[in-house]
Amino acid sequence: RSELLKKYRDTTFNDSDRSLRGSDLIEFLKGHDSAITALEPMDEKVFAAVPELRVISKYGVGLDMVDISAMKNRGIRLGWAGGVNKRAVSELVIAMAISLLRHVPHASNELRKGRWHQHKGRQLSDRIVGIIGCGNVGKDLAVLVKAFGCKVFAYDIRNYELFYSEHHIEAADLTTLL
Repeated sequence: RSELLKKYRDTTFNDSDRSLRGSDLIEFLKGHDSAITALEPMDEKVFAAVPELRVISKYGVGLDMVDISAMKNRGIRLGWAGGVNKRAVSELVIAMAISLLRHVPHASNELRKGRWHQHKGRQLSDRIVGIIGCGNVGKDLAVLVKAFGCKVFAYDIRNYELFYSEHHIEAADLTTLL
């Protein structure tokens, strides 16, 4: 935030703690030639309503919230810094894995219905973990689960042989991994 303000004094921030959409997003972007977006849907309607927009910087993984063809048709450039939220995503994967291994969602639902049952869970430690996609998030996740003593198999369309070797990860084709 401070870096942006040093370089661009007229920067405005969405401090509402919610993703803006539709007319709220358009109103927020008006008068700006650049935007850093995360979960905001950037589509033809937004681009048409904010013709001064020249650059979109996407924060996070994936471009599913950006209409690339509409953006290109309007001459808007796209930028991103890969891996900026990889740790957040990796930690969420670990949280979900542990939650499922310990039956937390099921136990929570039962408890809400007034029932209490002891569930026998399992540990993440020393398990076999398969990772589909070993880009920024996949690599970070692999390192984190190795700290749990997990054996890691990874599948990716790219060859990350050096990374696999450094971290004792076994490359696998998708069928084998699954």
